[in-house]
Amino acid sequence: MKRHVPFLAAALAAAIPAAAMAQMGGQQMGGQQMGPQQTAPQQMPPQPTAAQQAAFQRDMQAAARYPLPADFLPRMTDTIRAIQAAGINPPNAPNLSLDETIARTAAIPGLQPILSAHGFTPRDFVLGITAFGLTQALIQQPPPPEAHAPTPNPANVALIRNNPQQAQALMQAMGGPGQQGGQ
Repeated sequence: MKRHVPFLAAALAAAIPAAAMAQMGGQQMGGQQMGPQQTAPQQMPPQPTAAQQAAFQRDMQAAARYPLPADFLPRMTDTIRAIQAAGINPPNAPNLSLDETIARTAAIPGLQPILSAHGFTPRDFVLGITAFGLTQALIQQPPPPEAHAPTPNPANVALIRNNPQQAQALMQAMGGPGQQGGQ
């Protein structure tokens, strides 16, 4: 049985490791309250070091600030659909830096031509999908101030809010929430 990892989950797994989310405190993720002492049914990765936490914060702020182009939503939706049609799954890249995730993405056989055909480099793809996922999550459920969450690019917030159908189509293509009435 082939296991399909939804693109949003993969992007957010690369973007927000579980240990860092636990560090952010008891904010809600995926509709359930996650407190600092709550244990997940799956094995948790080792706690990141202070240096890893600082690098994670820098990466997330960089991704949150990354400017999405005006045509990002339909172009990324088409890209994700082409990747899925080719049977390519995203890398399982939890706890990797953005640079490591970009390198791992660039190394996926057959992915480069699809990205190029849609005007993306591996860097643009990873940063774009991460910026979209973070921005979408922060719009839908703003974290408490003590969470030290990244501040999304205001232009990205406007892009998503001004194009709700396109944002929804991308979420559906990524296998994220809101698939009701989807294709």
